[in-house]
Amino acid sequence: MATAASSSAAPPETTRRTEKVYVLFGSQTGNSEQWAKELCAQVSERLSPSAIQTITGTNHVITVKPIHMQLDDFLELEKCTWTRLIVIITSSYGVGQAPLGCYRFRDLCDTWYDEHNNQKKKQNNTNSGAADKQESVAGGVLDGVFFALCGLGDSKYTTYFQNPARINEALHLVGAKRVGPLGQADASGTGDESQGKVVEEWIHGIWPHLAKVVAQPPLSTQRLQEMQLATVKVCQRINPDFDYDDGQGKQSYSAMMMQTYSVALAVAVLAILFYFYSTEFQPLKS
Repeated sequence: MATAASSSAAPPETTRRTEKVYVLFGSQTGNSEQWAKELCAQVSERLSPSAIQTITGTNHVITVKPIHMQLDDFLELEKCTWTRLIVIITSSYGVGQAPLGCYRFRDLCDTWYDEHNNQKKKQNNTNSGAADKQESVAGGVLDGVFFALCGLGDSKYTTYFQNPARINEALHLVGAKRVGPLGQADASGTGDESQGKVVEEWIHGIWPHLAKVVAQPPLSTQRLQEMQLATVKVCQRINPDFDYDDGQGKQSYSAMMMQTYSVALAVAVLAILFYFYSTEFQPLKS
């Protein structure tokens, strides 16, 4: 007969870890940037280790480290180093285009979106059974990533939410999963629907969703590197000047060409200097 001590399960081991969370924004007038900063300022309280334990029931001690930057800087400076959870606050500009700091991220999302749709058209236009089984070109690139998204805009313009909507759809198409509601903050809203109140409510309600993600077992380093390299390849196709060194000396085409031009220029300058030096000091013939 099993004893009470042997039948009772041992409590799970407590671990300590730090979860890096990107808070990314694209902002034409500064509103999205300010809300992103406000969200970051609340992380220490709303996603403290004790708050995460209370919300999720985990016994792990998890410290969340928010990193606040533009969406384009995430690609160009951080080199697409995806974490398990990202938060995006962005608006649209013009006729549904990306605002400042979101141009290249929007290009990335448009490419993923177009690749998926082109692959789908090919599958619909072929009678080959093998082709029907093909996956989207970009399918699964971000499988394992979770994101929260709040969009800002002005409904006086029919395209006011196109940029957040495209980002939301593209991230889903490549395997990422959104947590929480898709925030839609309208500058033409009034009362409880005013833009400021909508964003405040979205931030207020997003914390339990974020806490449940960071309490999950972290992704492996290998998986994170796979997502990064797959994203870098797309960025390099879109922008040949996208610079990335994978640690094995592999850089973008533009970076390698710049190095080649620099060497060629240095050789040319040395040749010119040698020519002038040799003619200047050549002995005169008698």
